[in-house]
Amino acid sequence: MNIRILILVLFLFVLNVHAQEKYQTIDGSSLKIEGLSFELRREVILKKFEKPLRIFEPKYECGFLSEAEQGNKYYSIEYKYFKFTGNSKAEYILEEIHFVPTMPHTITFRNKLISYKTTKKEFETIFGVKIDGDRILLHQMGKDDAFIFAFVNGRLSKLGYWSPC
Repeated sequence: MNIRILILVLFLFVLNVHAQEKYQTIDGSSLKIEGLSFELRREVILKKFEKPLRIFEPKYECGFLSEAEQGNKYYSIEYKYFKFTGNSKAEYILEEIHFVPTMPHTITFRNKLISYKTTKKEFETIFGVKIDGDRILLHQMGKDDAFIFAFVNGRLSKLGYWSPC
């Protein structure tokens, strides 16, 4: 009898640990800025969005956008409301977006508009997720990287790219 209880307790423990490892995912390729992918070549970014505020080397210590870890120089192309980061050997990724009333660019997920007006409830419906608190990390399906969405006063305020260190 005691062995059965021990096996049951161990089974429930393993099941609980496995459940905690699962995380919410999205298809990152469904995120668009002005109808374009969040991953673009430098030339496309500069042609579409024209002159940036600045171009600089971010010098991240770790992660997928880290020169030290990846062995390539990375550059950020910064505009007023968003920033792309990447290098000449790969596409640049839309790393950060600030959702404010004055942002003139359209951001969509599966053709559904997301903006500073998007509430948590609307976000949950659009993305098919549940938000606890004022932030949510959504991993890209089949990848190790993710996007962090932040909310202020119940409305979408920021999107940030995340990669593991």
